[in-house]
Amino acid sequence: MNKRLIAVLMAATMTILTGCRISYAIPEESSTSDTDEKVMTPWINSNIIGAVSWDVTESYKDDFYYAVNHDWLRDTRPGPGETSTANIVGGKKIVKNRCMELLNDKSLSGSDADLIRNFYELYLDWDNRNEAGIKPVEPFLKELMNINSLDEMTEFLLSEENHRLGSIIITPGVGVSPVDSSKYEVAIPTPALLLSDSAEYVNMTENGEREKAYANGCASYMMTRLGMTEKDQEKILEQAYDFDAKIAAFEKTALERADKSYVGDSINMVTFEELRELSPDFPLPAYLEKYGCSEAELIDVAEPDSIRGFNSLYTEENLEGIKAKLLVQLSDSFISLLDEEAYRKYQELNNTKNGISESAPDEEEAYLKTRTTFPDSFARLYIDRYLNENIRQEITKLCEDCIETYDEMLAENDWLTDETVKAARHKLSKIRINAVYPDKWEDYSIYSVKPAKNGGNYFDAVIDQREATEKRTISKINTGNDKDIWIVDVLDTNCYYDKNDNSINILSGFLCDYTYSEDMKLEQKYGALGAVIGHEISHAFDTKGSQYDGDGNFRDWWTEEDKNAFYERADKLVKFYDRVVPLDDGSEYHGTLIQTEAIADMAGFKCMLKMAEEVENFDYDLFFKTYERLFAEVSSRERIVKMIHKKGHPLTYLRGNVTVQQFDEFLETYGIEEGDGMYLAPEDRIAVW
Repeated sequence: MNKRLIAVLMAATMTILTGCRISYAIPEESSTSDTDEKVMTPWINSNIIGAVSWDVTESYKDDFYYAVNHDWLRDTRPGPGETSTANIVGGKKIVKNRCMELLNDKSLSGSDADLIRNFYELYLDWDNRNEAGIKPVEPFLKELMNINSLDEMTEFLLSEENHRLGSIIITPGVGVSPVDSSKYEVAIPTPALLLSDSAEYVNMTENGEREKAYANGCASYMMTRLGMTEKDQEKILEQAYDFDAKIAAFEKTALERADKSYVGDSINMVTFEELRELSPDFPLPAYLEKYGCSEAELIDVAEPDSIRGFNSLYTEENLEGIKAKLLVQLSDSFISLLDEEAYRKYQELNNTKNGISESAPDEEEAYLKTRTTFPDSFARLYIDRYLNENIRQEITKLCEDCIETYDEMLAENDWLTDETVKAARHKLSKIRINAVYPDKWEDYSIYSVKPAKNGGNYFDAVIDQREATEKRTISKINTGNDKDIWIVDVLDTNCYYDKNDNSINILSGFLCDYTYSEDMKLEQKYGALGAVIGHEISHAFDTKGSQYDGDGNFRDWWTEEDKNAFYERADKLVKFYDRVVPLDDGSEYHGTLIQTEAIADMAGFKCMLKMAEEVENFDYDLFFKTYERLFAEVSSRERIVKMIHKKGHPLTYLRGNVTVQQFDEFLETYGIEEGDGMYLAPEDRIAVW
C-alpha cells in the first residue's frame, strides 16, 4: 500500500481512538490530498509542487530520489515569476544577483555598460511607455485588418514596415549548415503555428488548451484596445484557428520530429529556383530576394510539404483567415512591449498558462529581458569581475578526463564492430571543449540604445536591436563559420552539446554551489558537474548526434549492422519510458520525446563510475546522493504537463531514479534486491552505452 495513504489512515485511526489530532508538519498551502498517487508508476511524481507534503519518507531501496531529497522537495517552492525551482539551476540566482549588482554599479563605463543600463532603464520607464500606449503598433495592425485582396496582402508582407514589426509566417533564418559545418545556410522553417504542436489541432491536450487560452487572451485584449467589438473578436479568433488547422495538416507533429529519422528528413537542400517551385504563389522567394537571402549558396528547407501546402492555402478564399492568424500571432509578440496596462495583462495571462502564483518584481523582469537582448555585454562584465582562469582550466581538465574515459569505454565496447568503434573514437577525438567563457566574441559595435533623456523609448530599442542582429546575421551568408565564437549566452544556466561543430559547452551560468565549487570533494565533483559533462559528451552518440561526424556534418559513419543494433537498444529505452505514468490522470509519457536526453544521462553516469574505479576508497554513497540532489526540483503542474508534451529531458525524478538503477554499484551500495522499488534486473536495463 502507498506509504502516504498508510500515514493518512493511521492519522484517522489515532484521532478516533484518542481524540487527538496528529500533526505531520505540512508546509502551508502544500497539501495535495486530491492527488491520486496510486495511478503514477513506477514512482510518484515527486516533482509536482506539494506531492511530498507528509513527514513520511521512502526507503533508499524503493524510491531513491524521493528519499534523498525528501525534506527539500517538501519545503521548497518556486519564487515569484517562476514555474519551478531546482538545485541544478542554482546558478540562475547567483547570476541574477551578480548581474543586478552590475546594473546598479554607476562606476562601470564603456559600451557594454551603457547598452545594458540604457535598455534596462527604458524597460522600467512606465511614464514613457504609458504615454505611448499602443500607438507604436496601432497603425500597423489596423493596416493589416484593412487588407481587402491577396495582392494587398502580398504587398503588406513584403513591406519594410512588416519586415520591421511583423511576420511573414514562414520566417527564414541563417545558421550553420548540417551538410557543411564550415559554412552558413539559409534555413526555411515550417510555417509558425499559434499552438506549438500540429497534433493539438487534431486532439487538443491540456497543455494545448492553456496555450490557446493564452493566445486568445492576448489577441482579445489587443483587439479591444483597437476598438473591435466582442462579436468581431469571436469571429477573428474562429477564423484564425480554422486557418491554422489547415496549415497544421501539412506539418509534422512534435512526436514525429523527435524521432531519429527526422534528423535526415529535415535536411532538404534546394536551389533558389527550386524554392520558387515550392512556393510560386506565397511570396517567400520575393521576401528572400528583397531582404538579402536569395544569393545563398545553401538553402535548406525543413519540411518541403509544409511549404508546398502553405502555398496552396495562400488564396483569396483564405484571406480573412490569413489576416486573423497574423493578428493573433502579432498580438502575442506585441503585448509585453507596450504600456503598463498591456504588460500587466500579459503577466496575468502568462501566469495562468504556466501556473505562476505571483509575478516577479519588474526589476527582475527588466534584468531578464536586458540580458536576453544583450547577453555578451553582461557576460564580458561578469567574467571580468567574478571569474578567473583557474576555474576555466580545472573544468577544461575535467572535460579532457571525461573524453579520455569515453575513449576507453568505446575501446572496450562489445556490441559494435571494430569499424564503427574506430569511427566513433575518431569523432570523440575531435570534440571541441568550450569551458566557462570564450576568448572571442561577436561584434557588438552594431548596437546602440538611445537613453530616455535623448528621446529613446523601450519599444524602439527592442525593434532596433532585432534589426541590427538580423543585418549581422544575413551578412554571414556564404561566409565561413568562425567556431571560436560561441553563439550562446555564456551566462545561461546550461550546458550543451552542439552537433554542428561537435563541441561540448560548459557555461559560466551553470556554475553554482550544487554543480561546482573549487573545494568540493572529488565524489561531489563527479556526481554533479562530472556527470553533466559526461552527459553532454554522450550526445555525440545519441540517436540524433550520432548522425553527425567529427566536423559537425550530417554523415553516416555507422555500418548498417551496428546502426540497427544501436537503434534496437534505443527502442528498448523508449518502450520503458512509454510505460511511465507521471500524472494521476493517467497521461501518457512518450519515450521518443526524451530518448536522446535519457541516453545521455546514463552514458554520462557510466563515465563517472568508470572514473571512480581509479580512485582509492571512493565514497559511492556521497557520489550517488550528490547526483540525486543535483536534480532536486519542484514544478507547477502546468509546467510538468507542458514538459510531458515537449521534446526534452525526462522529468527530474526519473532522471534521478532510472539512471542510477542501471548500475550494479548502486544496487550494491544500498543492498537493493529483487522486490525493491529501485531494483531493475540486468536483462531489463535500458542504458544504451
